Amino acid sequence: MIRKKSVFFVFMLLCILVNSPSLGQSLSKVRSKEIDAQVEELMETGDIPGVSLVIVLEDQNIVKSYGYANVETSQKVTSKTLFELASCSKAFTALAIMNLVERGELDLKSDVSNYLPGFKVSFDGKPVNITVEQLLHHTSGIPWNTLAKIPESNSRYALEKTVAVLRDQELSKLPGKEFEYATINYDVLALILEKVTGEVFETYMQKSILDRIGLINTTVGRPKRGAPIAKGYKISFFEPRPFNAPRYKGNNAAGYVVSNAEDITKWLQLQLQLKETEFKASIAATHLRDSTVPVHGMSSYGKGWYVLLDGSNQIFHSGLNPNFSSHIILNPTKKIGIAVMANANSGNTKNIGIQAMNLLLGEELEEDLIVTDRGDRIFSMLSLAISFFIILVISYILWSARDIIRKNRVFLGVRWEKINLLFAPVLIAIPLAVGIYLLPEAVAGFNWRSILVWTPASAEALLKLVVLAWIICYLAFALGFFFPEKNEYKRGIPQIILFSTLSGCANVLVIIMVTSALNSPMELKFLVFYYCLVLLIYLLGKRFVQIKLTKTTVNLVYDMRMKVLSKVLMTSYQKLEKIENGRIFTVINDDTTSIGSSAQLFVRLVTSFITIVGSCVYMLSISLWATAVVVSVMIMLIVIYYFVSQSANPYYEEARDERNIFMGLIDGLVNGLKEISQHRRKKRAYKEDLSGSASRFKNKNLTAAIKFINGVLFGESLLLILLGIVAIGLPWLFPNISFFTLMSFVIVLLYLIPPINGVLNSIPEVMQLRVSWRRIQLFLKEIPADLNLTKRLKPDTIKHKIKRIKVQDVHFNYGNVDFSQGSFSLGPVDFEINAGEVLFISGGNGSGKTTLAKILTGLYKPDKGSILIDEKKIANVELGEYFSTVFNPPYLFKKLYGIDTSKKGQLIDDLLKLLHLDHKVKVVNNEFSTLELSSGQRKRLGLLQCYLEDAPIYLFDEWAADQDPEFRYFFYRRLIPDMKALGKTIIAISHDDFYFNVADRIIKMREGKMEIIDTKKVMLPS
Repeated sequence: MIRKKSVFFVFMLLCILVNSPSLGQSLSKVRSKEIDAQVEELMETGDIPGVSLVIVLEDQNIVKSYGYANVETSQKVTSKTLFELASCSKAFTALAIMNLVERGELDLKSDVSNYLPGFKVSFDGKPVNITVEQLLHHTSGIPWNTLAKIPESNSRYALEKTVAVLRDQELSKLPGKEFEYATINYDVLALILEKVTGEVFETYMQKSILDRIGLINTTVGRPKRGAPIAKGYKISFFEPRPFNAPRYKGNNAAGYVVSNAEDITKWLQLQLQLKETEFKASIAATHLRDSTVPVHGMSSYGKGWYVLLDGSNQIFHSGLNPNFSSHIILNPTKKIGIAVMANANSGNTKNIGIQAMNLLLGEELEEDLIVTDRGDRIFSMLSLAISFFIILVISYILWSARDIIRKNRVFLGVRWEKINLLFAPVLIAIPLAVGIYLLPEAVAGFNWRSILVWTPASAEALLKLVVLAWIICYLAFALGFFFPEKNEYKRGIPQIILFSTLSGCANVLVIIMVTSALNSPMELKFLVFYYCLVLLIYLLGKRFVQIKLTKTTVNLVYDMRMKVLSKVLMTSYQKLEKIENGRIFTVINDDTTSIGSSAQLFVRLVTSFITIVGSCVYMLSISLWATAVVVSVMIMLIVIYYFVSQSANPYYEEARDERNIFMGLIDGLVNGLKEISQHRRKKRAYKEDLSGSASRFKNKNLTAAIKFINGVLFGESLLLILLGIVAIGLPWLFPNISFFTLMSFVIVLLYLIPPINGVLNSIPEVMQLRVSWRRIQLFLKEIPADLNLTKRLKPDTIKHKIKRIKVQDVHFNYGNVDFSQGSFSLGPVDFEINAGEVLFISGGNGSGKTTLAKILTGLYKPDKGSILIDEKKIANVELGEYFSTVFNPPYLFKKLYGIDTSKKGQLIDDLLKLLHLDHKVKVVNNEFSTLELSSGQRKRLGLLQCYLEDAPIYLFDEWAADQDPEFRYFFYRRLIPDMKALGKTIIAISHDDFYFNVADRIIKMREGKMEIIDTKKVMLPS
């Protein structure tokens, strides 16, 4: 795409030449509008508001103007529009110096201190001398970052102040040994010129150089009064924005010659010797390269010019000021000169000049030209990200304030035992603040004041946003400290998100530092400091998040289980018995455990996601097209996994259903072990069912897992193929690609493979987590709680003495409420019984005795009718509080729940003796010492529990069925009369007609219907 655009650009450029009035007729057929359209597109690519393009051929001069000198006023660029030439100004200063040399007024080999006695520098702590020639060639050893020391000034003494900053300067290299570009070299030359000529630099340049070579519109420093200078722009937040740069009068000699296309046309002619001038020898001298030092990047420096050493003999120089840019390139052999001037600090200004010269010469276009925006893309994207983060934090603060106003949060006062937590963020921020403060010096040897001039406004915005983000985060933290969120999970979410973000960003910075260190001029002490700082943030942030999430999820599992268990306990027996035991076990155990595993999953996903996004932003700053390839592959992976997840999800759902069945079989194995243990064929058949269920569960999970494995491997193969393309294919496809760019992408991609695989491998866990979460919510929804445990346990709600219980017109149906055919129905049932009376309920199997007992004790809710105690209608959820029961078969808990035995020791001992259990069981710490008893003994222990509960009504479900004759007699003839004497109401389901005369009332059930038996007519069996 780059090549096609460049070829088209050349074609359009040639069209400009063809349509110029000074060109021959053979090139006059191309339309000028097409040229303008293409150039405007290139300007848009480089974020340039206005451009002056000058092309000088041996016998032709072309000036073309594009865009706006002032966007706000829509003022167009013309051939008279003035631009700052930035570092292209150095050629003018070099010409003035060489003219003095030619006239014998200045010696290139002379030490600077000969002209500036106070000028002193050192290398490795020892004083050294710099020559005038070394200043011209940038081999003085003065560091490039002395640019940051140039003072902002517009005073008469600005030049002296600028050179004064070099007093006792430590050089980075021994003078005359290596090239190092340092703008301030030419400011020193300007001061030398002043000392030699006795004139102010700007005045001398205007009178003795610019006016004499005919550049009547060109000035040094400020333009002439009323001259049409373009408004300068700095690229910020993805577009050029007006920027009034500070005045650096002391740097005029190096970067602030102001000129226009008309004068630059003459300047190019002079440089190409197409025009006679008295400065011919001096100009030629500036083109001579310094051959005493090693070359740098296939070029060498002359005097105000770079000289290419690729055989083309081209001479060039670029200029970049905070809000202007320029590029001049000369081919003395072909007598071609090109100048590009722009009113923005765009790297594309240079690229236009390079490509134009290559195309005019019919050479290959360079394909690895970097269009730099001075980091604006990175700064802008980070600024947007932090702005979004700040909005989230402000929203959180407003939400917290709303809760405080609504009194959902209360002021807890100053918690002195935790006051150190209030200062912890400040302590944590100190090394971060130090790191931010040192950043300009570490990266470029600058300070914040100077670096903000040269970087986009987005950099300054980013700095302010970082500080603002910290302040707002601290306010949110302090608000939560004094007015904490009641919900501990909501309370921890902001901290988890913050530290996850910090840890993820630090993880990205690790890879950026690793790749940058390969080609970084940063001092070792700064590299070590920042690497340790970033690593510390990453490790501490990740540790905090993992510990916080682990605690949160452990508590979440506990709360989730208790929520499910509470729902189970608060749900009526009637509703709960319809749910399979296996499903209850699976929800309480497996599903809640799956929710608990989400801690590490969340940390892995958040960290990986931030790492991937941050790495993509970093790659975007290196190469747009390569990042597009990587992102395309990631999108492809997402699409693949979408379909994989859709195909695997049903298997996870089916596996979860099968798990319910399996747990139900386990429940049957435990509770029905004695029944299936009698016959081997039963055990074999049961084992087959268990094995079949376990196998189906295994196969469903395995099928889903294999589908994801296939997807993961396919995704990994795409990543490895992409890595191969970057490492092997790119150098072949693009021979001019830089080694640094290639290595950066290889390292970043290698670094990205684990996070991407982490995300992909997390998908099965996410799917299972989603299934578990949905099943828990469905389970909770299906068993709506209809009991209030707190209300039922209030001691003043239940009477321990009653007078009468009355059952009125009770009906119950196991099927439909309308009592349709095909389901068992009970009713109508009408009876009453007084305190101190005994009611027997008899009947055959399936007659409704147990159903009636469950209705009486509140386990079932009647479809019709009511139960009254002392003439008051009692809801079924409250009925159980009036009963102590022993069902058949009984289930005993080892602990005596709801009974305080601490003051009933003697009573318990007496009852154990009475029930002939004293030699078997003891009650210690509110628990039975053992439950390893026969069924008859267990029923007796249940009877003991009834005594201790001391409810007004006792219900026994065929209690005497498992007792030996002696104890059966004891129950009917001794225990029941004793209970009557205590004023208890006794309801007993019994088949023992021999003892029916014990009852005051007898009800016989037959197919759900009630028949009252007259106790006077009961005949005892002989």
